[in-house]
Parts: sequence; structure tokens; C-alpha cells
Amino acid sequence: MKRPTICRFICSLLLISLTCFTLQAQDEKKKEDKAPLFCGVAVSADIVGFAMKAVDAKFANMEVGARVNLYDKFFPVAELGIGDSHREGAETGNTFSTTSPYMRFGMDYNFNKKHNGNRLFGVFRYGFSSFKYDIANETFADPIYGTTSPLEINGEKATGHWLEFGVGVETKLWKFIRLGWSARYKFRLSLKSPDGGEPYFIPGYGKNDTNGWGGTVNIIFDVGKGSFNFKKKDKS
Repeated sequence: MKRPTICRFICSLLLISLTCFTLQAQDEKKKEDKAPLFCGVAVSADIVGFAMKAVDAKFANMEVGARVNLYDKFFPVAELGIGDSHREGAETGNTFSTTSPYMRFGMDYNFNKKHNGNRLFGVFRYGFSSFKYDIANETFADPIYGTTSPLEINGEKATGHWLEFGVGVETKLWKFIRLGWSARYKFRLSLKSPDGGEPYFIPGYGKNDTNGWGGTVNIIFDVGKGSFNFKKKDKS
């Protein structure tokens, strides 16, 4: 075999070896960067609702939540809370009050492809509340007879269903503590309530409008982690 032919042969082998090494390194990097199925469990609390309650706002949704991290992409979420409202209507003078539970179930999807602890979420929730409320008015004016008399309706029952779509951002503060924000647009699906006594407020949803905006500011605690190490450690 002539020397030029040998050189070409050796160069070809080197090129093939280099190509295989590069492809293998890229494949190993993909394997290292890929998140495992189970990446952990977290619990959270929305500080906005508790702050609104502390300043005696017209209504407040105080809630806690739990979620599972799958592939660092999919986050099934369950949220449980208490909706509280005590409000006097400016037009009617009626006093509305309720303190009742609500639930939300849904999914957050992380759009950030890098596993660096920062997350940009797409948010989806289904919300539900079966609640009781009271309506009172000390000087209720009868629309037919024009007389005034005290009005007191206690324990009226209602059921509300709604959907929430939005975006969220989350970042790591310290070790297992995280902070997250979300903005959500709420679509009321249905509301069943007595005729003539529709509630001013739906626990978990907010003011009883057809649709409306809402938001959360969550303190999040990672309480359980899976094999959340995407990079191989140097054993040397």
C-alpha cells in the first residue's frame, strides 16, 4: 500500500473516530440533561389571599397547594382554600357574607428547556365550590308595597364551576424555598343559586362576574425530591 493511500486511510479512520466520539458525546449530554420522571414534590401557600384578609379586604381567597414535578415539565397541581367575604352593597345596602371552602385541580407546564431552577409556566385550572352564604338588610324596601322591614336570609346554598388559564414565573430563593407569581383569566362555567339571591362572591373565583382576572404570589417549599441530578458528577 502506497504512503499517500495509507495516509488517506489513517485520516479516514481518524475522521470516523472523531465523528463517532462527537456523536457519542452529544448523546451522553442529552442523557445527562434529560430530567427523570419523578423530580420531586412541593407544597405552597398564596400570600396574596392571607394579606387581603389581614387588611380586611371585601373578599379574600386563602389557599394552600401541592404539586408533583414530572420530567421538570409537567406539574399536576391540587389547591385547597377558604374563600371569605363580608361586604355591604353600596346600591342595595344588602350585607353579603360567606366563609366557605373551594378546590382547584390542574396542570402547570414549564416552557424553560434549561434545568436551572427558573421556570416559565403555562397555567390551567378547573375550580369548584359548593358554599353557603347569608344576605341581610335592616331597612329592606319592599319593591311592591313600598314598606321597609328587616331582611335576613341565612344559609343560602350555591355551587360554582370555573376554568382558569394563564402564565406563571417561578425562581429559587434559597435551597428548598421558591417564589412564584401567576396571572390567570377566569371563565365562569356555571353558577347554581336561588332566584333573587345570587351571591356577590364565589369562593376561589372572586367577585361574581361572568369572567375576570386573578393572580397569585406563592411561597413554595420543596418537601420531597426524586433523582433530580441532570449532570453527572465528577468522581475524581
